[in-house]
Amino acid sequence: MVGGQGWMVKLMCGIHNHELTKSLVGHPYAGRLTKAEKTLIADMTKSMVKPRNILLTLKEHNTNSFTTIKQIYNARSEYRSSIRGSDTKM
Repeated sequence: MVGGQGWMVKLMCGIHNHELTKSLVGHPYAGRLTKAEKTLIADMTKSMVKPRNILLTLKEHNTNSFTTIKQIYNARSEYRSSIRGSDTKM
């Protein structure tokens, strides 16, 4: 706080208010893709591999992966839009 403006945090109780989750499946941070995985997805997308097979391949390479099918679809969409480029015509 500078000059009495801004945020103030007041600790009421030092105990967390809920239990930790047992699984991180679906959590965006735990399921993030590495650069190597993104290149693999791009290569497999070029080869017309189905998203569920891409996910299975990623799970075979990394058994501790929490990546979901939605993240595969998002990565494929990001790759395709990078190829297509900007839609704006000047």
